[in-house]
Amino acid sequence: MYTKIVVALAGLLYILVLPYQEISVTHLFSPVWSGHARMHEVWQLGTHASFAVFALWLAYVRNQLFLAATVSQIVTFPFVFAYFIRGSYGGDMFYSDGSELLIWGVNPAFGIMVVLSAALAVAMYLSRGDVSNKAR
Repeated sequence: MYTKIVVALAGLLYILVLPYQEISVTHLFSPVWSGHARMHEVWQLGTHASFAVFALWLAYVRNQLFLAATVSQIVTFPFVFAYFIRGSYGGDMFYSDGSELLIWGVNPAFGIMVVLSAALAVAMYLSRGDVSNKAR
């Protein structure tokens, strides 16, 4: 049950929360973003939502929990990685006005993704025996 809950939380994040946050003037409709960057943003949102739907289907319809957690982790962990190496490619978490949302000194997007990535890693570990189970 733990894995299904974590996969569902990841799915809600990628299907509802991120589009709500990113289809805004700070991201998709930012006046400083190029059309090329906007294209990548829409592609990213669609890809993440598609992975989430696939992971939810794997978890709740096929009961392939390890694979569902792994698919969710494919979206989650690369954000954490990108955050850690942001200095190497000029990335940051600042809005176009130069501000950054911090809660207790931590960017909440980073905090959520670290916690979710860790929860998915636990889910993968707990459901690792599901790899050999054939879907019905």
